[in-house]
Amino acid sequence: MRVTYSDNTCLVVDDFLDQDAFERLSKSVQYIDYSSIHDSGWNKPYGPPGLPIIQSAGVLRGEKESTPSGLGLIGSFVEDLRNAQTPLSDGPGAGVVGSRILTGKVVAMGAGAGLFWHADTDQVSGAYVYYLHPRWDSSWGGELMVMDGESQLGVAAQTQTALGDGSRPDYEAVGAVIGPDFRTDPAEERRMQIGSGRFYAARPNRLVILNGQVEHRANPVLPAAGHNFRCSLVGFAIK
Repeated sequence: MRVTYSDNTCLVVDDFLDQDAFERLSKSVQYIDYSSIHDSGWNKPYGPPGLPIIQSAGVLRGEKESTPSGLGLIGSFVEDLRNAQTPLSDGPGAGVVGSRILTGKVVAMGAGAGLFWHADTDQVSGAYVYYLHPRWDSSWGGELMVMDGESQLGVAAQTQTALGDGSRPDYEAVGAVIGPDFRTDPAEERRMQIGSGRFYAARPNRLVILNGQVEHRANPVLPAAGHNFRCSLVGFAIK
């Protein structure tokens, strides 16, 4: 385990697991069940339905615990991450390590699939991405992009709750980070004003921890990836 990058928004750790543990976990995700990311409705940060994006069931660790069938190794990973010590408990990792509830699920993206710019809701103190694919080339895309600075705008999920009457939220008036459908809101204006940030390749056995305010996206997987999927274990620390 070695820390590659760290600031108040992002922690990057390479060779997170020893090689044997990584190979066991990487192989295990080939045998679990997946469904479309859009099965329960349009999950807008992942783009329009029809793109090759699949997900596993989710695990929970902390005050609430759940381990769906076949996800024992995923559950162990999430539990170990939640109970980790330094250097993971420092900086942005403090929002994940020791969290009240930590989630985890596998998300796999094929060629053409990515993740739009977004920040997480105020119910999330941190998030993580851990790359499970056994190989990834720099020409295959799928980089994690992190915007400079921290979001100071509202969040669509908060707006929906605040209205409380089932009507469509007035995203533009509140300044949502996620949404609306055509992405013409103050959050997009802010992104264009900043226009800079960092990227992290989807290197196997790499763990990236983000705080709850930084805006981020995943570059689309490029056609050069062929039939290879960008396979990651992702999760959120729930306040």
